[in-house]
Amino acid sequence: MSSQARIDASKANGKKSRGPSTEAGKAISSQNALRHGLTVSTILIDGEIPERFEALLGSLVAEYEPETETERQLVENMAISKWRQLRIWGLENIAHCEEIQRLAQVSEEMAAKGSAQRAWYAFRELSKENAIATMSRLETRFDRQYNRALTRLMELKAGKK
Repeated sequence: MSSQARIDASKANGKKSRGPSTEAGKAISSQNALRHGLTVSTILIDGEIPERFEALLGSLVAEYEPETETERQLVENMAISKWRQLRIWGLENIAHCEEIQRLAQVSEEMAAKGSAQRAWYAFRELSKENAIATMSRLETRFDRQYNRALTRLMELKAGKK
């Protein structure tokens, strides 16, 4: 059984810790949030690379060093929100590229226009279908989710000090 002095000394030493200092230690520590594969299997869609999501999550864990389950969940929410926002950016890019190509195939006149003009016409067509508005709403939603989780995490960490 430990004495009270030893317990107090251990607590004091633990409070001094700032996490791993070597790159190898940080890499190992960054995997602490990856307790199971459930998050990856429910967040990723077909064709997305689990290691990329895990790297995003790991980098956020390394940066924010969550200490409690609530903090880990907030960091995980941040990773999920950022992942979904990145997905929307990719989808928006694909939508624009495909519409630009489609328009260029429809008429020679469109194919002869400059890339900025073709991009504008593609944007206009996508806007008619509300695709751009939907993607914009989703991007904003995921950004808000990320920022809410970050704000809550910072509040929790500030409350500990």
